Amino acid sequence: MKHIAAILFICFVSALSFGQTPELQGLKEFAILHKNDTVRFYISNYKPDSVNKKIFLYIQGSGTYPMVNSTDKEECCFNNYPKKLMKQFPKDYAFVYINKSGLPYYANIDHFQPDEIFNKNNNVLDRAEIADEVLNYLLQNVYPDVKVVAVLGHSEGSDVAAKLASVNNKVTHLCFASGNGPPQIFNDILLIRRKMNRNEISAEEAQKEIDKLYTGIDSVYNDANSTDKYFNGDTYKWNYTINQPAIDNLLKINIPVFLTIGSNDDKVPVEGSDYIKAEFIRNRKTNLTYKVYLNCNHNYVEKLNNGETKDRWFELFNDFITFIEKN
Repeated sequence: MKHIAAILFICFVSALSFGQTPELQGLKEFAILHKNDTVRFYISNYKPDSVNKKIFLYIQGSGTYPMVNSTDKEECCFNNYPKKLMKQFPKDYAFVYINKSGLPYYANIDHFQPDEIFNKNNNVLDRAEIADEVLNYLLQNVYPDVKVVAVLGHSEGSDVAAKLASVNNKVTHLCFASGNGPPQIFNDILLIRRKMNRNEISAEEAQKEIDKLYTGIDSVYNDANSTDKYFNGDTYKWNYTINQPAIDNLLKINIPVFLTIGSNDDKVPVEGSDYIKAEFIRNRKTNLTYKVYLNCNHNYVEKLNNGETKDRWFELFNDFITFIEKN
């Protein structure tokens, strides 16, 4: 009886995990071929063109988690996509989410490692190329009559979104959220200098860390397309592409741009966004709106004076929607 019970339990857990289909989570799945991989993307609460009159493409940041995942302790499910936000989004928008190339829809992350396709495509340039293909497919085959194509990229996704907007003239509005303005290495160096100025490390320790960064990034540029060599936990190609300054792409585009960041961003220095604003002024470009979410971290969580926190993630998206409607 014990063996039978164990078998039934295993089957029950498997059903919970593998039964988590896109349809059960309110998603319509689409697939296109990209080089040697099938890229899958999803629309929340999919409706025909007459209802979904606008496209909202969300480009997530770094990470290797599948869209839906579990662990040995929690059989299912963790959603690594903004499910709650997508469901609450205005119904006239088709909210589009691209699953990263090489990642399955579902996996138990205690026993999961990304495959080689993920390593090859997990970088700003390849992700932007995939996003471009997804967007073109949507405009040609699903929503040919839409007039608004809004793209929001967060963290690493902001670099991807900026590149996408620079190559696809169908993008009408861009939100560049919590992203790099200068090269990634400059941000890393700035964060080390901050630690030094807070007396968390000595000037000597800071300089050693910075010199190590310079040596590492120099090696990256000597073999920029390598997906077999790693620096700071990511492939050379990832490091090479994230160090292409996003400001170069941002200055190329003339559509309305909504630039956002938290004043207490713990991953990307707010000064990088200040730099973007300064460059737009210097280049006499007037298509940028800049909002700093005060006392917020990288994920727009505000630390209040009483020690509690306030999640302003939804506010960011609502602000971008308002920005779209006004521009």
